[in-house]
Amino acid sequence: MRRLSAVLLALLPLSLATAGCVVVGSEGSAGGTGPAPQSAPAAGTAAPAEEQIARAVFDRVNAERAERGLEPVAWNDALAGVARDWSAEMADTGEFRHQDIQSVLQGDELSGFRAMGENIFQATGPVPAGTIHTGWMRSDEHRVNVLNPGWDRLGVGVFCAADGSVWATQEFGRTVDGDRPAVATTTPPVEPIARPDEDGPTC
Repeated sequence: MRRLSAVLLALLPLSLATAGCVVVGSEGSAGGTGPAPQSAPAAGTAAPAEEQIARAVFDRVNAERAERGLEPVAWNDALAGVARDWSAEMADTGEFRHQDIQSVLQGDELSGFRAMGENIFQATGPVPAGTIHTGWMRSDEHRVNVLNPGWDRLGVGVFCAADGSVWATQEFGRTVDGDRPAVATTTPPVEPIARPDEDGPTC
């Protein structure tokens, strides 16, 4: 198992925090079948704000990957469920931290995966999807996940808390039968950022 973790704090008009982590299981023991690609949440304004933000972040991730010549990641509902639950848990406890990704990876819910990467984000007030995305893109540890050639699935979960704070989690996954390169630990350069615009849906 290899683990990368870091925390970056940025003092802006709002207080923002981001953190990234990668956990790699047994790369050599595929076995089994991974989950098929699924449809991302609807992008329309009729959807709940949290789903709109999740979809916007998902689309931005694939725009960045296309810019760097990487294969896109497909949406996965199980990863999104883990991401939503963790965003809500952080909001409920007020603790900005990673969950035990190794335990999550070994659970039945994600039995079709052999590796995971997690990015987390918190802002003290409402921010658009683009701010969440660029926060991750401008941090070395988070680009390792966003631009990792080894991931083939992604779920995004956002929680808009009653106090106005925003909590977001990305769960990247590598399926047990995925044919992508090995999960990388090298840090890709910042530029070019395909979607630097800090706009989009907000809470």
